[in-house]
Amino acid sequence: MSAEKRDRGGSAGPELGPLPGGHHGLSPEQVAESQRERLLAAVVEVVAARGYRATTIAEIVKAAAVSTRVFYANFADKEEGFLAALDAVLAHLGERLTAAAGTGRDWPDQVIAVLRAGLEFFAAEPDLARFCLVEPLAATTTIARRLREAVFAAAPYLRAGRALRPADAEQLPASTEDSVLGGLLTLASRAVVAGEATALPALLPDLVEFALAPYLGPEPARDLARGG
Repeated sequence: MSAEKRDRGGSAGPELGPLPGGHHGLSPEQVAESQRERLLAAVVEVVAARGYRATTIAEIVKAAAVSTRVFYANFADKEEGFLAALDAVLAHLGERLTAAAGTGRDWPDQVIAVLRAGLEFFAAEPDLARFCLVEPLAATTTIARRLREAVFAAAPYLRAGRALRPADAEQLPASTEDSVLGGLLTLASRAVVAGEATALPALLPDLVEFALAPYLGPEPARDLARGG
């Protein structure tokens, strides 16, 4: 998705309608890019509304206002189209989370800023919340793996919290970061499934406490969560 499109959250909208007929002044490359943008937006829109398994390529091309031939010029199948849209959204989200982390004064504050930014991003775009947090886990093994890889890629940043533990504290299991990240994903996705995507920011205290407790201890994590 283009930078302008991503800044609007990546969802479908009227600006991605079909190109006007006749001499629109666009090069073949620009036409192809516009068609791909509309396809990516349509994948998000249709999958969020109908679910991955019920979505058909015919519905995607209709929503994108392109031909089936154009779809197959961009993607081998529905799964590849889903992966392309997911990668585009996650790349944009990653940029926003990195920027949010840069506003934190210290590691706990950075974690809080990242969690807040992620929750606000998905609350503003419920379709993207369902598309990214729910549908991948019910789609295909390849798609589910892509989401988990993106989530668990944050493990090294979370692992930095180990340096804040007291020197005499018991060593955390190697799987701690994966467990924390998996738990955060589960808590957020449950809220989306329950139809509460727009209320995701209300989960911030619970997620902050859950993420920080292994590193800071229950009470300090709870205190920060209340102030987060």
